Amino acid sequence: MIDDSKLVFITHPYFAVNNPTNNLRLYKKEKNSERWTVIQCKSKEEYRRKIKEYVIGFYDYSRDEKKAHTNVKEYVKDDNSSLFDYFMGGKKDEQVMKENQMKREEMAMLKNGRFLLDKDVPLMQKKWSNYIEDSNIQLTVLSFNQNYIDENISIKELQSKIATDVMPKFLSYCGYENPKENLEWVVSLHNDRDNNYHFHIAWIEKEKCYRNRYNELGHRIKLTLSDNEINFLKRQTTLTIERKKLYTPALIELEKDFEELKRYFNPKDQNFTLKNLNDLSLEEKIIQLGFLLNEIRTKEKKYIKYNSLPKNEIGNKIRKLTKEIKKELFKNNNLKKSKENIYKQIENINNILLDIDKRNNISNVGFETAIDNKMIQSKLEKSDNYVLNAIVNHALYNYEYQKKRIKKNNFTIDDVINQIAYDNYKKDFQKKRINSVSQFKTKIIKNYFKGKTYKNKYMYALDRLGYEQDKIAEQFYEMFEENNYRNEV
Repeated sequence: MIDDSKLVFITHPYFAVNNPTNNLRLYKKEKNSERWTVIQCKSKEEYRRKIKEYVIGFYDYSRDEKKAHTNVKEYVKDDNSSLFDYFMGGKKDEQVMKENQMKREEMAMLKNGRFLLDKDVPLMQKKWSNYIEDSNIQLTVLSFNQNYIDENISIKELQSKIATDVMPKFLSYCGYENPKENLEWVVSLHNDRDNNYHFHIAWIEKEKCYRNRYNELGHRIKLTLSDNEINFLKRQTTLTIERKKLYTPALIELEKDFEELKRYFNPKDQNFTLKNLNDLSLEEKIIQLGFLLNEIRTKEKKYIKYNSLPKNEIGNKIRKLTKEIKKELFKNNNLKKSKENIYKQIENINNILLDIDKRNNISNVGFETAIDNKMIQSKLEKSDNYVLNAIVNHALYNYEYQKKRIKKNNFTIDDVINQIAYDNYKKDFQKKRINSVSQFKTKIIKNYFKGKTYKNKYMYALDRLGYEQDKIAEQFYEMFEENNYRNEV
């Protein structure tokens, strides 16, 4: 079993100066010691001065703090024990830094994936000194077994992915809106302990961006992270570590299953489902769908998107009919199996996630199943839309194709039979349950023509089809003289 990839959230983040729940306490770590001391400030002014001294690193203040450091470039301290200096290894012995190949300006990474340089620190201090008036500073430590990392991903790649990918997702999950624009954070790698990598992480709000329980934007007041929030960061991190080995191959297989399903609805593929229909009920619905779609299509639109259908009575009819057609199509064994393969692969991904949690001692609090994952849901939605779009555009194409054939006098007896079959389906099909569609059509046409003169039979059928042009009617009649019809029947 892989050792626990520990994630420890430091229990002493810092309150914003104006946070209404601020207890005016500071937790300060003694130099070269693991002990923490508590400093109880007597006033907000004292808290403001000490928090900025300890965390931000502004030690020199005039009586008017706002005028203390008007020129950031002039503010450079030789003995800077601020948060940023600590993140950049300022408190570590030079020999320790050298032995562990830790370089000061290649340790603390910003949200854009760029390292924090010494020349950038004064400006960062100035900004965070202003932000901390209304925004908490959250501090965490993310600690890993070194072997676990090295077996799956390079530590530098992991640092980059946490800074640029995991942190925005995590902060968004915590309730912050648009984290990349509204927050700043630093992810610093320290690897000076035996068989251990750990990241020191700090973040702060630049603007009001936390959505509270009243659905209002403000600064986050609470400091404690919930179990769900903690587990979300753990899962996103461990998933990033094991993505290449386990998760990505599973996603590739899922994508293959989606592509396999699409083949059945691609008109250019030999498995095109809507090409060879042998169900009269389904054929009738497709013809009806084509007529309805033609009613809403404008001249400049060659295709119709299912999700762009109008939200009116005819649009609702189209949606209902399209879903009915889809439901009937998926009774086909091949389509049914293809859909089952997709959901089996999603279940496989879910098992991978559960296994990663188990091996890293992550609790099941806040566990999100694979089927509920936004990415998986997006893939399912896109696949569903592909099928629905294929159905509506096939129905529209089928309608247009038949219209062109009529205009070119290129219709066949099958057109007549099909139309009559559609018209008689509802009243005759339940009475005449015949397995062979072709036999059923033949019986319908015979029953329909029974007792009529041949000329009346054809002309009536033509009238039912809307073929009212004399030239077309004459040509159709000539094609089926009495003798020819007797020979065929």
